[in-house]
Amino acid sequence: MRGPSATPSTPLKIASPHPAESLRSVTRETLHDSPDQSAVPVARGDTPRTTGPLPAARPRSAPALHSPRHGVLIAYSHRDRDLLGELQRHLKPLQQAWMLDLWDDIRVDAGPRSAAELHRALDTARVVLLLISPGFLASPFVAEHALPVLLAAQPHPRAAVMCLYLRPAMEVFAEYKFRDPGAREDRSIRITNFHGLNDPTCPLAAQQKPARAGILAAAAEEIIAAAHRGVAASIAEM
Repeated sequence: MRGPSATPSTPLKIASPHPAESLRSVTRETLHDSPDQSAVPVARGDTPRTTGPLPAARPRSAPALHSPRHGVLIAYSHRDRDLLGELQRHLKPLQQAWMLDLWDDIRVDAGPRSAAELHRALDTARVVLLLISPGFLASPFVAEHALPVLLAAQPHPRAAVMCLYLRPAMEVFAEYKFRDPGAREDRSIRITNFHGLNDPTCPLAAQQKPARAGILAAAAEEIIAAAHRGVAASIAEM
């Protein structure tokens, strides 16, 4: 049974996605059935802390109102491939439709080419799923690329942003401050402001395998529904 999502501050309002024109992922990574497979970094500790202020978020060219969004981008740490493998078993429909785009922390570096590719992938994803763990939060996704800020400052139309909490990490409650170039005001975002698929205080790794399977099945159902809502909207507008 899936635990409630902990949201210590007011959740972000995720705008309804616009129609998808293609089910093909921007990039693909070979998927396996086997489970064995810039925000300032936050120091680990018993008490969450607020990060220092960031420079203004770099403006990006906004996609057109009807820019196609399709598929599910999963961002994760390579250290969590075991739990990713367990999740993939429940995402077979998306895998078979080529709607999964996997990005791990080895694939992303701090170079401009990698940053541009990541921005393009985020701009075209129907759903962005973050697999949260200490390894992920210490990865280039968060450190060099300020992922929470990138997702919070997305221009319309926005992707649905979901979090699946894999391992305990107090950093999920830390605030990432940034200057919103559109509103020209200071804002902040926490990982827990995004939609949680399970309780961050009771992550997957703390559950027995049968309980994990139930949480993953419910999470996958929600992810698949969000991905296909865009497909249905696209067909309705044809």
